[in-house]
Amino acid sequence: MPAEGGCMLAESQQNTARRYRHSRHMLEMGLVSVVVFSLMGSASVIVAILNVDGSFRRPLLAACIFGGFWGCLCLVGVWMILVYLRHELHIDSGNVRHRGGLFSGSVCVSRLTAATWKSFTREGSLTLHESSGSVKVAFGNYTYEERRELIRFFREALVACDQQGWEQFEKRCLPPQVEYRVLQKKIRGHLRFAATAFALATPLMYGILIWQKLNGGLQNHSPGVIVALPLLIATMLLGCMWFAAREDLSRAKTRDD
Repeated sequence: MPAEGGCMLAESQQNTARRYRHSRHMLEMGLVSVVVFSLMGSASVIVAILNVDGSFRRPLLAACIFGGFWGCLCLVGVWMILVYLRHELHIDSGNVRHRGGLFSGSVCVSRLTAATWKSFTREGSLTLHESSGSVKVAFGNYTYEERRELIRFFREALVACDQQGWEQFEKRCLPPQVEYRVLQKKIRGHLRFAATAFALATPLMYGILIWQKLNGGLQNHSPGVIVALPLLIATMLLGCMWFAAREDLSRAKTRDD
């Protein structure tokens, strides 16, 4: 029997066991962050210590500052990887267990006093309240398919509970119906267009830089910098576009893709 003020799982959900992991994009973000920030930190420290052109009055202090700054950003990437590896949401016939990066929690459905749907973020979340604590399910951690599955499950399973904030959540936070293959084709088209635009613009950028160099406008820059700058800008912009597209694709991916 449920505790007073509690609720029971709907009969259709009583024998359901489900396990959810964090979206793979968190792992990708962590790995990219560790690699990029490690390289940037190493290069900054080496440049500061060598101090070839005498730009740093205190090379060792500058190296420590650069190393600390990039090291902190690198630790953020390590944290993302750990969160991905640890995160798990497990739902069985009577309990909801959540394990996060630092904290874990569980609630017994038969002792729930309320369920609060929150729409402060675009993805939304659900907080399950029990007399001894609560568990928060952040839907942004999962793919669109998993979000729809979780939302449908909790709406049906907690039909007897006091569910607050559902109307606002339904208006703002229900995941879109996205076809993975269609989105993938669309994003590839955008990336091809961007790559073509950069390929056409790069000769113009080189022409402007060479013209300024010949007219004495870039006296403090070596030819190597002039050669590398347009390619570096194009690579960084394309990389950012690709990384943003990867997030959308990871959200839209289904178990069959």
